[in-house]
Amino acid sequence: MADDRLTSRDWVNAGLKALAKSGFTALKADTLSKVLGVSRGSFYWHFADVGAFHTAVLQRWREVAYENVIQEVEGTAENRLAALLERAFQADLRLERAVRSWATAEAKARTMVEAVDARRLDYIRGLLVEAGLASDQASARARILYWAYLGRGLSTDKPDQAEGRRILDELARLATAAKTA
Repeated sequence: MADDRLTSRDWVNAGLKALAKSGFTALKADTLSKVLGVSRGSFYWHFADVGAFHTAVLQRWREVAYENVIQEVEGTAENRLAALLERAFQADLRLERAVRSWATAEAKARTMVEAVDARRLDYIRGLLVEAGLASDQASARARILYWAYLGRGLSTDKPDQAEGRRILDELARLATAAKTA
């Protein structure tokens, strides 16, 4: 790739790929310049330092992991909760795991993960309130759904398509079921 056509977005996207594949320790100018086939100077043309690059990578992750997902769900789904569950539980979670691992080692990443978690939970809670649940019940169930999503990211168990469909249907049913007690 020629230096004159490389953008900061190219660097950030290469950073996301490296992060998903090798973890946050791969987010280095030398490593990424080799992957992109450009000089290290190109990195510093686009970013003041590695910290600025890390910030850009985290901001792009927020776009990919939250903003784009919500935009997709809002724009295409009649049953947004079911669409969100489908999207979330079918996703490749390597990047999610890598960012969360990074958050255990660096405050900047931890702050971004906490912000995305809060926004995701609020969105899920809103969908559950719209489905007829009381606010406190919706908050509790939003956490349960979110914890299921995070746990799925840690699991090596991969159900087949039919079982996956049954699981998603059951999650949606449980999340919106009327209070029984």
